[in-house]
Amino acid sequence: MAQIENMQVNQDNGLFLGLDVGSTTVKAAVWDSHSDKVVYTDYRRHGANQAACLKEVLGALAQSLPEMPARAAICGSGGKVLAEELNLPFVQEVVANSVAIRKLYPQVRCAIELGGQDAKVVFFQEDPKTGETSVSDMRMNGTCAGGTGAFIDEIASLLDTQSCDFNALAERGTCVHDISGRCGVYAKTDIQPLLNRGVPKEDLALSCFHAIAKQTIGGLAQGRELEPPVIFEGGPCTFNPVLVRVFQERLGLTDEQTVVPEHPETIVAFGAALSLTALFADDPRTFDAASCIETLATFKGRRTDSLAELEPLFADETQLQRFRARHRLAQRPHADPVPGSTTYAYLGIDCGSTTTKLVLMDDDAHLIHSFYASNEGEPLEVVRRALLEVREIFEKADAKLVIRAVGTTGYGEQLCARALGADCHVVETVAHAQAAKLYSPEVSFILDIGGQDMKAIWLDHGIVTNITVNEACSSGCGSFLESFGATLHIPVEQISAHAFASKSPANLGSRCTVFMNSSIVSEQQAGKTADDIMAGLCRSIVENVFTKVIRMSNMDKLGEHIVVQGGTFRNDAVLRSFEKYVGREVTRAPYPELMGALGAALLTRDHVERQVGHDGAISGEWKTGFIGIDALDDGTIPTGAAPRATSPWYTRTANNVCPHCANHCARTVVEFSNGTSWVTGNRCSRGADLDGTAASAKRKDAPNLFDERLKLLCRDYEVKPLRGAQGKVVGIPLVLSYWDTLPFWKTFWRALGFEVRVSGTSTRRMYEEGLPAVTSDTVCFPAKLVHGHIRKLEAAGVDFIFMPTITTVEPQNPHATSESMCAVVKGYPMVVRNSDNPQERGTRYENPLFHWHTEADRRRQLCTYMAQAWGIDEATCLAAMAQGDAAQKSFSAALQARGAVVIEQAKKAGTYAVVLAARPYHNDPLVHHGLPELFSHEGIPVVCADAVPGVDEVDLSHSIIDIVNNYHARMLSCATIAARDENLEYVQLVSFGCGHDAYLTDEICRLMHEISGKVPLVVKLDESDVSGPLRIRVQSFIQTTAMRRAAGIPLEVHELGDPYPRKFTRDDSDKTILVPNTSHAFSRIMAAAMAGTKFKAAPLEVGREEAIRLGKKYVHNDICFPAQIVIGEALAAVESGKYDTHKIAIAMAKYVGDCRLTHYVALLRRALDDAGYDYIPIVSNDDEDSHNIQPGYTFGLGGSVRIVTMLPMIDALEELLRKIRPYELAAGTADAAFERGMDYIIDGMRSGGVPGCERGFKRAIAEMNKVPYDRSRPRPRVLIVGEYLLNFHPGANRDIELYLERNGMEIVEAKMSDVIQKTYFYMDAQVREYKLDEPVLQKAWWRVANKIFDLAHDACDRIACAHPLYERPPRLRDVTRASDQVIHHTFDAGEGVLIPAEIMHHAAHGVNNFIILQPFGCLPNHVVGRGIVKRLKELYPQANILALDYDPDTSFANVENRLQMLIMEAQRKG
Repeated sequence: MAQIENMQVNQDNGLFLGLDVGSTTVKAAVWDSHSDKVVYTDYRRHGANQAACLKEVLGALAQSLPEMPARAAICGSGGKVLAEELNLPFVQEVVANSVAIRKLYPQVRCAIELGGQDAKVVFFQEDPKTGETSVSDMRMNGTCAGGTGAFIDEIASLLDTQSCDFNALAERGTCVHDISGRCGVYAKTDIQPLLNRGVPKEDLALSCFHAIAKQTIGGLAQGRELEPPVIFEGGPCTFNPVLVRVFQERLGLTDEQTVVPEHPETIVAFGAALSLTALFADDPRTFDAASCIETLATFKGRRTDSLAELEPLFADETQLQRFRARHRLAQRPHADPVPGSTTYAYLGIDCGSTTTKLVLMDDDAHLIHSFYASNEGEPLEVVRRALLEVREIFEKADAKLVIRAVGTTGYGEQLCARALGADCHVVETVAHAQAAKLYSPEVSFILDIGGQDMKAIWLDHGIVTNITVNEACSSGCGSFLESFGATLHIPVEQISAHAFASKSPANLGSRCTVFMNSSIVSEQQAGKTADDIMAGLCRSIVENVFTKVIRMSNMDKLGEHIVVQGGTFRNDAVLRSFEKYVGREVTRAPYPELMGALGAALLTRDHVERQVGHDGAISGEWKTGFIGIDALDDGTIPTGAAPRATSPWYTRTANNVCPHCANHCARTVVEFSNGTSWVTGNRCSRGADLDGTAASAKRKDAPNLFDERLKLLCRDYEVKPLRGAQGKVVGIPLVLSYWDTLPFWKTFWRALGFEVRVSGTSTRRMYEEGLPAVTSDTVCFPAKLVHGHIRKLEAAGVDFIFMPTITTVEPQNPHATSESMCAVVKGYPMVVRNSDNPQERGTRYENPLFHWHTEADRRRQLCTYMAQAWGIDEATCLAAMAQGDAAQKSFSAALQARGAVVIEQAKKAGTYAVVLAARPYHNDPLVHHGLPELFSHEGIPVVCADAVPGVDEVDLSHSIIDIVNNYHARMLSCATIAARDENLEYVQLVSFGCGHDAYLTDEICRLMHEISGKVPLVVKLDESDVSGPLRIRVQSFIQTTAMRRAAGIPLEVHELGDPYPRKFTRDDSDKTILVPNTSHAFSRIMAAAMAGTKFKAAPLEVGREEAIRLGKKYVHNDICFPAQIVIGEALAAVESGKYDTHKIAIAMAKYVGDCRLTHYVALLRRALDDAGYDYIPIVSNDDEDSHNIQPGYTFGLGGSVRIVTMLPMIDALEELLRKIRPYELAAGTADAAFERGMDYIIDGMRSGGVPGCERGFKRAIAEMNKVPYDRSRPRPRVLIVGEYLLNFHPGANRDIELYLERNGMEIVEAKMSDVIQKTYFYMDAQVREYKLDEPVLQKAWWRVANKIFDLAHDACDRIACAHPLYERPPRLRDVTRASDQVIHHTFDAGEGVLIPAEIMHHAAHGVNNFIILQPFGCLPNHVVGRGIVKRLKELYPQANILALDYDPDTSFANVENRLQMLIMEAQRKG
């Protein structure tokens, strides 16, 4: 609300207005420059309608102040469009904030500002020369809105409290639980089970504040220390003092080191007002409130992007009425007993994540009664209320109810089963499938969408064959729609009517719930109505299902009979969106929200009849364990679910701390009147031990080789000391590759006389202690754990920590290409050195770089290192290596022997064992979250991947993907073995953020399906505690596997066929090869080079929204964005109608290594097949063609020479274009000259080969010389580096170059030629410097390839120097050497050394602004992008570095806000 201070109006005014239009609120501040006071403030939530809210703010201002400010400036994530509309200066919010802080609190060294969707951290430093405070660095959240005001709103809604009361709730909290701060919907997955087990809401509110602090520190500090004093700003910090207190605790801040402004919610608006004198003193624009209000009143919005328009949900009213007639819902049954009658019923209870459902069903499966209500965090009380209401209904009718048996399902399945003495409890997926079969016996696919979860279930002849559920994110579930309906003031029951009224649905994509708000704001700015937005949201739910859960593009795989159910499908608009997406009519269950409870009742009836027969069930032979409704009665029928610690039915004790391990889980113990109890909150089985007699001691668990592997890994193997005790302790962090190689390294160092200290398995405390040092919040959990292990070793006082970077290792399988290591696994030791170096804290850190292509390489390089670092001679080193190798072999042999025994035991018993395939570091109990125990406790043996006999001998030549990694080979081999063995089932454990697992998991599913039809269970985990959802997924797998095996269907094993049956043969030589874009210039020269090989080739148009849409549809959502857009680009061309699809082929780039580019050909093949184009062949630049996809095509040496010749030329032309275009005197002339120049080069190559190309290049340079320009007023320069497709593809990067130029910047780009040359350069440098043991011809090729690049650069330089703006670029070998202190020039991962090398080179030559573009979740960029920023800032303090993540749903509004942060700072520094 508005606040006005006492003021006396100055005659010469001096009033300046700052407006902060944020993601959820609008703030205003008026600064009186004469009195130097803020005289007016306002703060309002805009409800996703920024323009209307700003109009209200200005109206209130006009009524409140006797005199209006003469000037105004706007800032905030939603302010750019409005500033342009109102013709007012725009200042980026972080810049505005820093202006305010420098004036009010010059002592501050760090600012933490939390907004509605934005979180920022700004670092300040004192200029040693002037003593003034200046910004040294700034960070802002990218694709995730975790830890912001919207997060608090989400959780407040879940806790059934108002946001304004959240702080008071947290103030009463006493116990902190682990909750994800990543985003609101993930946190809901953590909170709902805690609520259901009775954890006080006060504790959950407090825990959420801790989650916010963790997210901010871990996500935005990015390895940089948050130096005090720290100022806390923004609405969340204003209205939640407890949140500030939590930050103080976690950062160790005293009150003196903590600054909370008087009005932190409006300080950024105040900064915007200050900017009018600090940044816009010469800006002539003035402020007229009346004119602005009038403009806002008529503002209908304008689109700032090129999103495609969507069709309305129905073409006409007739179509709508037919739909409604087809899908008319049945009324929920309500008991109406006949007086004096007796009703016999089965009771089914679905205790779900957000609601509780109950049905009474008769012997013939007819529903008698139902109940549906929110569980309000008190599911037991809701069940009690429902059953007492049922009793009252029958009592009033003087009728009798006999409950034959009780079944439970849902999140609270086991809790309710214990509480009620249920006769049967079943996992919810199986219950839903059973209910669907009742109404559609031939059902082939079921989609159930509930409040926070989705379940996709496939059936074949009534037998469940596969189940997929959303992994942790509830984006796109019922709560998603309800939340946005409330934001738009639309009740849930009216959502479909509003959606159906839309004539132009908003295109919102499938973004996360929290960030969807920014998309909604963008759509409203484009003129979309509330009806349009609701229609778009309903479509987004469905799109989210297919891109993030089902991950399926071929709708035929859903079968002929599709059933949809779950409370969300009561919404007709969601149902209609689903039918439009799949392109067919589907069946909606008659009681969509009750199907889980109905399934529980059906399965309970079947259970009883299996025990006593149908007649026995009817005659009452079955004795139910149900405690009876009367046992729940305390004399009242509750009207609502009130929290209760005790009742006649149960006693609940929360926060019972488990003493059995270092995690000290806060358990909830519920003891029931029937003598049973239920313990939740424990991460392992030991937590169920309340009286000292552990339940696990009474239960005979099946073998769990994860436990046995851990013991074998960490044991001390036999050592014969080669030297005396050295008196030094080497610290080994038990992380990443050490989970595979610890026996070798531990024995090796012990043999050399060193004491070895291993950090041990991970703990939650260890993780949180290292969290501030994590440089990339999207890196996988195993990598985040590294920093905690490092700190533990430092605290233990080790003399040095040994963490080598090993880029390649010898293949451990028949595939010679599997020598690569994951970019994160091999590169993270470098991340530690660059961002969290223990040496700076007093502990020596040893991080040698090794390239172990062969055993000879390993021996030579390790001996060289040991001699140089420790003075150990070669013979001693080799002897120590031999002992280490013996220990490693002993470990592997023992593990494989146990695996053989366990599998053989399963065969003899006629049961099965689970192969739980994972990377070695998933053996860490904190990482796997007790997943192996969920099987072994059920009597199912668990075998780890490296314990499977023969795992290193499987022929994987029929895999559609290349085998480039030993870990991948193990998992693929295990899947192949399990698919062929009737006594093995396969479970895959993957980490969130693992880019490799997207294609790997798809291939595992394909292999198993084609071999025998088996379906694996894929479980994705991160740092969040997902015990509830994890149990559901495992139980679903166990029960459906049991059903399949009980059906007695014999396992039919088939040999794998050729994964690429469609070849490009000589008969295809007349086809036109379509070439997708990296940059359009590169696409054109690639087509020209291919044409030189006597094939027809055509470059494609630059793909934009349609390409992105098709890429999302046909490429796995976890695959990197570049793969999606280039494959989408190809599909868009195929579907454009411009080409005869039977007369084309598609070219796709390929590189065999650790990058996902290795598998683009496989991804394209799958996409073409799914889209119905299995007849279109593919070619690539991979002349080795290991999959034999192109026997009729070879790019060859000639093609390579042509492309290498042209690469420096397009680099030179693009450099000139970027130097001229911002300064051209006639708009468009530089681009036109560039295009003509490209024509000359390509025509020259086509007609005259390399000499003709050089002649064409001379003409191109002459053409660029003709463009008039004026560079007398140079702009700030910004270097764009990062993933090379995002760098150069304007459709992928949303035309970032043009945007920056329009905002006063000059662009400097990395060179495409260096990107292509780097692989040859790396390998040639490794050969020369590391003496690699490689074939002579291979070494010669790497050397020759580098020489060809040099010759091409020389030719380019000779010609291009005719232009006065051309500067000879440094050669790759020169520019990379300087970066060795950051990333060594022989390290290969993604763009590798190019990112630091380019930044360092240009920083040394006057460039201060840098943008690193990377696909969301790009593994190499965790190492060579975000992982180096801190080190680069230390080397170049003046550098302004912004890392931007892109994915298919990236909102340019968010990107723009962060770009403006860089632009404003660049212009401020000049």
